[in-house]
Amino acid sequence: MGLITLNLKRVLNWNFIFMSAVAAIFGMISLMNFGDISENIVFGVDIKYFMLDGYLCLFIFFAGEISKDMLQQEKITKRIEWKLANGIKISSIVKENLLSLWIGTLILLFPLLLMISIRLPNLILLLGTYFLILSVLYSAFINVLILWIRNMNWFKSIPIFATLLHILLVVLKCGIFMKTNNVWVLLLFSPVSIIVLTACGLCLMTKERIVSSYY
Repeated sequence: MGLITLNLKRVLNWNFIFMSAVAAIFGMISLMNFGDISENIVFGVDIKYFMLDGYLCLFIFFAGEISKDMLQQEKITKRIEWKLANGIKISSIVKENLLSLWIGTLILLFPLLLMISIRLPNLILLLGTYFLILSVLYSAFINVLILWIRNMNWFKSIPIFATLLHILLVVLKCGIFMKTNNVWVLLLFSPVSIIVLTACGLCLMTKERIVSSYY
């Protein structure tokens, strides 16, 4: 809990409040006409799933942004090297930073999530659970990506890269769904893909790769 508290203190600033306001504005715009389009089907997929993926894009992008003050900062300041030298496992570093990043981003998106729960109470249970599961998985993926990157100048591209990856997965799952018409494709394709990518990153990760990072 100490690390979580420390990380949250690092990110709770005026920039954090600004990003939260931006996310709320985007959410407000998307919800304004929801009643008119809630039954629409786009490319054979209920538009509610597209909206959910849009909110996930916001989560991923802002998680990448606030990770600059969390794991990215620890890697830049060589604190991770100290942890590895003291026998802390790579998976443990990912786990201890995952919760900080996840909670921090949820706090940032709280106004947006509150609006969604009020505007769409019937969807909050199923899609809300799906959102929380995927947000945890993407938090882990972003942390693994931070550790994987050697050239730390690329850190600034993490929000865009992770968001584009999610968009690619959305396109792929919609394409597969149109071919199979199987709703499980919509629900399982993204989480399974992120789990596989994160697991592969962890399996291929070495301490030598992490400590050889440079600017």
